[in-house]
Amino acid sequence: MFIDYLINLLGTVYKVPGTIDPDKSFVDLEVDSLSLAELGAQLEDELGVEVAEEDLGSLTTVSELARLLESRGADIPA
Repeated sequence: MFIDYLINLLGTVYKVPGTIDPDKSFVDLEVDSLSLAELGAQLEDELGVEVAEEDLGSLTTVSELARLLESRGADIPA
């Protein structure tokens, strides 16, 4: 559920090209540190959960971030 949301967000808003493998790190997906900071702020605004800078380390994967959001009780906006 969160994986699909994040993949869509990364592809449309952050323009990550091609097929996004949720088990690749943000470095492998070529998401830079500025985009990660923006992603964290966007997730906090949209999902109502805190996403600290260290939660979005460059070696973090989409799958790991999805599990983190789920564990914090985030709700995907309709």
